[in-house]
Amino acid sequence: MKIKPGDLVLEIGSGNNPNPRSDILCDRYVHDNGERAGEFDIVIDRPFVVADGYRLPFADKTFDYVICSHIVEHMGDPKAFLAEVTRVAKAGYIDVPSAASERVFGWDIHHWYCGKKGNALVLQRKTEGEQFGGFFHRLVADQIWFRRFFEEHESEWYVQFEWEGTILLRVMRPMSQDEIHALDERAWKRLRSAKPELLKDIQFFIAWMRRRIQRKLRKEIKRSYWAFLRTVFPGKIVARLLPQIVCPACQGVLHGNDHGIVCSSCRTRYPVERGIPILLAPNEVRKGY
Repeated sequence: MKIKPGDLVLEIGSGNNPNPRSDILCDRYVHDNGERAGEFDIVIDRPFVVADGYRLPFADKTFDYVICSHIVEHMGDPKAFLAEVTRVAKAGYIDVPSAASERVFGWDIHHWYCGKKGNALVLQRKTEGEQFGGFFHRLVADQIWFRRFFEEHESEWYVQFEWEGTILLRVMRPMSQDEIHALDERAWKRLRSAKPELLKDIQFFIAWMRRRIQRKLRKEIKRSYWAFLRTVFPGKIVARLLPQIVCPACQGVLHGNDHGIVCSSCRTRYPVERGIPILLAPNEVRKGY
């Protein structure tokens, strides 16, 4: 990712595994893990805002960079979502499962097959659900040789898309059965090459553990920073976020503190829970988040 040292970075849909570089996290669901990997609890280890991806509570071009990791495939209206993403940020990074990954691993909660053609992000509506009941998910989690195989061919399982200024999006017709069959054949051909190799597996395990430790340390630094804010600046966390956030309903200026926020234009009031602004429409808050 082309993030400069001084860039202000937003992560949308940060979930249970936020990127260590993100400065501000944004997620729609705090208490609902239904669409998170492994259904792990959300991680809140730095300034955090609850908001809807279709109505982001940030002014135009507030952020230098935005990270959207495994979010687009969940969106019912990706065009509207990406319009919001490009409105609030100057550049960013999108990571989604490839079409082959959708066929091999399968997620019923995903709406799209994703790909990349030239400088365009390409989406095709999914009509099929999960195929193998999580079998390959368990292989990645339990077998180091399959994890090694998976990471060696990462470019085939993920689509990594970096953009600046605008996002070129192409929404295509759904795949035909013949196209799906051809996709499955290519995926199975790759899977048949997976096998344990002791020396490679040992080398991979050492490198994998090193990466996990480094990532854990970076996360711990972020967690300590958030704990520091809560301890040294009690009641002032929202005040530190106010320069970045606006009213999601009218883009008006927000005023308030850790007890609540109000829009100076439309007078909509937003609750705050343990230093986290809940910037959802009133009816959305009543439905729960």
